[in-house]
Amino acid sequence: MASQKITRASVTHLPVWHRKEVGKVAFADNIGLCRSEWLVRVHTESGLQGLTIANRYMRSPNGSVAGLLDILKEAFLGRTLDELLTLDGDRVTGVGKTVSAVFRDHPWLSIAAFDLIGRARGVSCIDMLGGGRRNPVPAYDTTMFYQDFLDPEKGSAKNAEEAAASRADGYWRMKIKIGRGSRWMLPEDGLQRDIEVIQAIREAVGPEHLLMVDGNFGYNGRFDLLEDLMRETASANIFWFEEMITADVNGYRRMRDIQMRHAPNALLVCGEVDQSPVSPVYQDLAAEGLMDAYQADIGQEGFANWMEIERTLEGTGTRSNPRNFGNGRFGTRAGVIFGASSETYIHFEDERQLDHTYKPDGLSFENGAYMIGNFHGLGLEIDLDIWDRDHAKHEVQISA
Repeated sequence: MASQKITRASVTHLPVWHRKEVGKVAFADNIGLCRSEWLVRVHTESGLQGLTIANRYMRSPNGSVAGLLDILKEAFLGRTLDELLTLDGDRVTGVGKTVSAVFRDHPWLSIAAFDLIGRARGVSCIDMLGGGRRNPVPAYDTTMFYQDFLDPEKGSAKNAEEAAASRADGYWRMKIKIGRGSRWMLPEDGLQRDIEVIQAIREAVGPEHLLMVDGNFGYNGRFDLLEDLMRETASANIFWFEEMITADVNGYRRMRDIQMRHAPNALLVCGEVDQSPVSPVYQDLAAEGLMDAYQADIGQEGFANWMEIERTLEGTGTRSNPRNFGNGRFGTRAGVIFGASSETYIHFEDERQLDHTYKPDGLSFENGAYMIGNFHGLGLEIDLDIWDRDHAKHEVQISA
C-alpha cells in the first residue's frame, strides 16, 4: 500500500433528482426537484479510485471549483496512501500527520482516503470503521417537508397522501418537517397546521410507524407553542423532536421539562448545524443528558471526524445519528456504511433520490432497511457508459 502514489484528482458536477417535488422548511423556500452532487475522484498510479463529495464546501459562501482543486492538490496529489490515515490492523485510528490540517478544515476528504485504502487492502470501509454492528441498517424517509404548501387545496391531506405512499414503498419510519409559524405562517396558525399534519400522517400510516418531527428551530422563543405542540400530539407517539430550538443549555432544560410532561418516551436530538464537532454547547447538552442523539452531517464530517465524534461523546449516553440531506446518491452509500459500523447508531436518513451515474452498489432495500453485501472500500463504482455519455466532458482534473 505504501508504494501507491496519488497522481490525479477531479471534480464533476452531477445533477441529482428527487422522486417528487420537495417543499419548504421553517427557514428556507422549496427544495424542489433537482439538486447537485459534486463528485470528487482521486486516482493512484496503479489505477485505484477513491470517491467523496464536496457538496458542503461548494455550497459554502467561498466555495468554488478553483478553490476545490487547490484543496484536492494539497490533500492528495503526490502523496502515498500510507500518508492519509493511521491504522491498527484494518481499523482506522486517525488521519496522517501530513494531511491533518487540510482534513481538519475539510473533513469530507477522509471518505476518499477510506475508499482508496480499503480498496488497496481488500477490506470494506465498515471494517476500517471498526467492523459491522448491524445489517440491515434501518432507514427513515426524510422527504416529508411542507408538502401541504405545494397543494393548498388538499392541505394536510397532501402530507397524509405522501406518507401513505412512503409506507407502501416499504418505509416504517418517517421524519416530518414542522415549524411553519416561524416564517411562512402566523405563529398560532403555524402551530395548528403542524399539529394537523402530524395527526393526519399518524392516521395515514397507522400506530406502528415510527414518526419523528424536525422543527428547524421554528419554535425559538415560543415555549408556550412548543408545549401546546407536545401536548396536542401526545397521542401520535412521536419518537424524537429534532432542532425545535437552537442549542442552549437553559433552553434545553426547559424543553426537556415540557417533553417529560407530555412525551416522556421521546428523544431530543440536535447538532446537524454543528461544523466544528463537537462544539462546547453540544458537549454541555450531552453532559447534562439533554441531547439524546447528535446529528452532524455525514457528507460534511466524513468518516474520520465521525469516529472522533463518537469518542468525544462516549460515556454520555448520546447516540449517533448523522444527518444525511443534500448529499446525493453518494450520501446513501456513505451513511449506510457508517450506520452499519456504529455501536450507538439509530437509523439512516434517506433522501430517496433517483439512481444516477453509479452501478448497482449491492445495497438492497426491503422492509424499511438496507441490506449490505460484500465489497472493498465504499463498494461504489461509476457506470462508465453513463459517465462517458453524460459527465466526462464536465470533469475538471488536476495531475501531479
